[in-house]
Amino acid sequence: MPPAVQTGAGEYRLFYALGEPCGVLLIDPAEGRAAFRFRHDWESIDPEEADVLRAVADDLPAKLDEMGREKFLAWVDETFSNAFTVSPPQTALMGAFDRTLQALYRRLVPTKVQRFVTHLPLYSLPACAGGFGPDQESEAEAWIEAEVPGRRGLSKDLFLLRIRGRSMEPDIPDGSLCVFRTYYGGSRKGKIVLVQRIGTSEGGGEVTIKRYDSRWDAGEQKQIRMHPDNPEYSDWDLRAGERYRTLGEFVSVLE
Repeated sequence: MPPAVQTGAGEYRLFYALGEPCGVLLIDPAEGRAAFRFRHDWESIDPEEADVLRAVADDLPAKLDEMGREKFLAWVDETFSNAFTVSPPQTALMGAFDRTLQALYRRLVPTKVQRFVTHLPLYSLPACAGGFGPDQESEAEAWIEAEVPGRRGLSKDLFLLRIRGRSMEPDIPDGSLCVFRTYYGGSRKGKIVLVQRIGTSEGGGEVTIKRYDSRWDAGEQKQIRMHPDNPEYSDWDLRAGERYRTLGEFVSVLE
């Protein structure tokens, strides 16, 4: 079995700008680790104060590094008032640190939806299996604020799926919210992709998320094999003559 995700007790502080929730500080006391997540849409809170609020938020990580956790928290409690305030410490059940921070932020800090600027569309697997067309934005179940590691911004080829199943654990846990990129072509070998085996009805057929491999013979593709990362699960094969399409390529786990 894949290793279990360790959980423990964390501490978080919720920050407010002009009375609106604007960010979260998560602390792991056992590891001595701390990290912030703040909104980027300061103008939607107050256009005239946006630069000041942004500067305060941007300065906090450096202040934390300089002062250390205990002194920083005491300084925050003594100093913050009026425009910037902070909640008393609260406890959170913590698994993976980064994912816990993202989950707290999404639950506690509501933001204005800016499609493909700050937010990405969340689809269900059945809707996703229908393919992506011009109206794909209107078919989204929800729009969720997202930051994608390694990318400076969002783009219209990105979307979110909630993964059900353990075949790609430990990297993609059951129930995790994941970022995918719409597949338009190019090599898939060794990548985690979202593939649909097309059934007899339009848009029907099984959908799986696994690691892609293929077998060729004399320049002809004979077999596509989808590998699970979890050894408890079996390969998923697409053989010559079967219809399938690659819908997306896995990018990262959001939470």
